[in-house]
Amino acid sequence: MGPFLCPACTDGFLPAASPLCPVCGEVFRSRQGEDHLCGPCTQSPRKFHKARAVGVYEKGLLKAVHCLKYKGRRELARPLGRLLLTGFREHWQPDEIDVVLPVPLHPKRMRMRGFNQSFLLVQSWRESQNSNGAGAGGLAIVPGLLKRVTPTLPQTGLGRSKRMKNLRGAFVINSPEKIKNRRILLVDDVYTTGATADACAGALLKGGAARVDVLTLARTMSR
Repeated sequence: MGPFLCPACTDGFLPAASPLCPVCGEVFRSRQGEDHLCGPCTQSPRKFHKARAVGVYEKGLLKAVHCLKYKGRRELARPLGRLLLTGFREHWQPDEIDVVLPVPLHPKRMRMRGFNQSFLLVQSWRESQNSNGAGAGGLAIVPGLLKRVTPTLPQTGLGRSKRMKNLRGAFVINSPEKIKNRRILLVDDVYTTGATADACAGALLKGGAARVDVLTLARTMSR
């Protein structure tokens, strides 16, 4: 991200690293101790198998995501997508995942924004190569299998229970036969409470998916 962010922003990047919740990936503000379940995961099981993020949603990463998402700075999608790919390589082996699905926008939101930031983040994965020449070419990135059919209210400022209610029945599966017994990786820009990830995972599991994991560029930190 060096060519796109100033040194102060890149120096302020905080990786979403341990100690964290092994299920939802929540990063604990105290940087001491071992990984352990967070309160929400203890109280209510998640529908997805595990969720991980690249960095904490603050400072330079927050600004970069906002510029892409709300200011239409699409040139940030490629470097942010490469950053996201490093997170995938850190937490998964390519043969653990069959299908990559960006979290969809409702068609109305898509028309207003003009693009789906989650799809832009994974669009260049096939072209990305590491120093050994091994990229993500074997992954099936399919942006049409999961569809958002309910124009939900903006999630910003809502707690997890209200977010879940807001998202009830919001997602359906196109061509369920393409996800049957498949291991799915959901990709999104930001993980806040996990309500969107849970709603998507629930629809995918109901449609026959074998397992759903979640990868996001950024993750809010517990207080």
